[in-house]
Amino acid sequence: MQFLKDEKYYSFAKTELINLLPSVRGRFLEIGCGEGATLEYVKTLGASYVVGVDICADAIEAAARRGLNVAIAADIEKDELPFSDKEFDCIIMADVLEHLVNPWETLKRIAACVKDDGYVLLSIPNGRYYRVLGDLIFRGEWTYKDSGILDSTHLRFFTLKEIKKLLEHAGLEISNLGWKIHAGGMVKALNALLLNGLQPFLIFQYHVLAKRRA
Repeated sequence: MQFLKDEKYYSFAKTELINLLPSVRGRFLEIGCGEGATLEYVKTLGASYVVGVDICADAIEAAARRGLNVAIAADIEKDELPFSDKEFDCIIMADVLEHLVNPWETLKRIAACVKDDGYVLLSIPNGRYYRVLGDLIFRGEWTYKDSGILDSTHLRFFTLKEIKKLLEHAGLEISNLGWKIHAGGMVKALNALLLNGLQPFLIFQYHVLAKRRA
C-alpha cells in the first residue's frame, strides 16, 4: 500500500522515540525509515549496523545516500523481507502500523526479527485524542485530513489498551512509555485542576518501547 506525505515527514530524525532506549547499540532496523534521518542519528550514537525499509522508492534513494548499510524499497505487507529471526537489537516502526491493513500480523512477523534482549520502538497516534472525539460527539464529524489523527492514509486507530493488545499478539510488552500532548493552554489548565484526569484525551501520540514478553 502506498501512502504519501510531505517532504518533512520523511526527513526528520525521531529523537524523542530514540530517547526511550536505555542504550543505543548493535544492529538497527527501521520499517518506514523515510529518508533515513533516524538511522543516521542512531549511528552517531553508537549503532553499528543500520537497515532501512520504506515503501517510497524516492525516500529510499535519499536514505541510501545517508550512509545506511542497507536500504530497501518494499511494501512490508506484500513483500518478503530478507531478514532472519532474532537478527536485530532494535526495530523501529514509527507512524507505520496505523497505515496497514493488518498491523497485528505484520508486527508479529517483524518482531520475530528482534533479539531476545532487544527492543521494538513504536509511535502510534492516540484514537482517544480530545479534538477528534469532540468533532465526533458534538459535530457528528469524522473527516479525514492531510495529516494528524484522521490522516487520510490511516486505516487503523488505537487507544493505549488496543496498543497493549497489539503488542501482546506480537509476543511483546511495554518496557517504557512516552507520549506527545497537543492541547491549548486552557485545556492544560483544566487538566491540572483535575489532577491529570484528562491526560488520556490530551495525548496526541504514544511512544512505546517494547520488549519480548517474559
